[in-house]
Amino acid sequence: MITTTNVLLTLLIVGIGVVIFLLVKSKKEGEDEDTKVIEENARLKADLSQKDQKLGEINKNLKSETSQKDEFAGKNKQMFAEITDLKAKLTNLTQNKDSLAKELADFKAEEKRKAKEFETRVQKLDEAKNALEDEKKRIRREDEEREQREKEERDRMWAEHEEKVKSQLAELCKSPQLNFPSFDNKNLPEGFSGKFKPDFLIEFLEQYVIFDAKVSRSDNLQNYIKSNVKSTVEKINNDPKIYPMIFFIVPNEAMEELSQTHFYEKSYQIFVVAPESLPVILAAFKKISTYELAEQMDPRERENIVSLIAEFDYHINMRNALDLLASQSGVEVLKKAGILNQEVKDDIKHKKSKMKLRQFTPTDMKNLMIGTGVQQEVINEMTSPQAQIPSKNVDEVEEVIFEDSQEDE
Repeated sequence: MITTTNVLLTLLIVGIGVVIFLLVKSKKEGEDEDTKVIEENARLKADLSQKDQKLGEINKNLKSETSQKDEFAGKNKQMFAEITDLKAKLTNLTQNKDSLAKELADFKAEEKRKAKEFETRVQKLDEAKNALEDEKKRIRREDEEREQREKEERDRMWAEHEEKVKSQLAELCKSPQLNFPSFDNKNLPEGFSGKFKPDFLIEFLEQYVIFDAKVSRSDNLQNYIKSNVKSTVEKINNDPKIYPMIFFIVPNEAMEELSQTHFYEKSYQIFVVAPESLPVILAAFKKISTYELAEQMDPRERENIVSLIAEFDYHINMRNALDLLASQSGVEVLKKAGILNQEVKDDIKHKKSKMKLRQFTPTDMKNLMIGTGVQQEVINEMTSPQAQIPSKNVDEVEEVIFEDSQEDE
């Protein structure tokens, strides 16, 4: 816009110069052209006036454009400052962006690492869980197998118990030292019939002493025995042929489960004994039966018999009590094994699973049942200096037995 104005102004000045030149030239050429020059001069003046008017307009426009230029220059400076500030902000933002991008990359890498670590832990946890489940299944399977073995062993023990007891009683009754007339549930004395069929009976002073081998698969043997006490007395129904002392025989292992082994029900005494007590019991009855009639006994003999029976009764109950106390002590010792390391307990359990239940042969039993002399010899051998049992422990037991017997007297 400014360049166009300068060009017009230059042209105007040139035009004026040309006009003046022409006027001077015309004047020199002669008077005849004055009129023409005057006219031309007037026309030129008119043109000059018009040009001046246009020049004014051009100057006005020039001023306006100059003002706009100044305004634009101010705005340009302002915009430059703003652009400079924006560039600084852009640089700062770029730096922040780079920093955030780095932090984001680090965060993603950390997140990826944690995700991988978490996945590894989850995998290990799943493996541990599966291993734990497998271990639980193994332990459960071993417990079930152990329980099954124990159940089979218990069933075998109970299944063999009745026949062993009947066989033992039959052999004892046939021995020369005892020689008792005996009967079993397949060969009962005359007059025995109906629902009452005891396992074994001996004839004693014109009555019959009942020996009943108890076979139980109940989880609570004590309740089973109590129930059998009542049912047995009801079946006897005050039969005068039955001696008022009845014996229930259970295996040695089962004796440990019983807290009560002597019952009194409707004038009948019921004793729960182990098979080892049978020779002593039968010997006591044999001692009593050596007298033809009870009324023929003098007071001293009667007192001897009463004392002997009391001794046998005391011995049986003391033996049962000692077995129970020893069992309780053993249970307490086994409980202490719970504090052992699990690996040690597993080794013990594995070792124990391979152990076999010790079996006692009938020959060993018969050798010890010959008489008290043989039993005393075995006791002497057990308590000799070469025995594993300290002599002081034997003395302590003897003192306890002696004190108990003194208290009873």
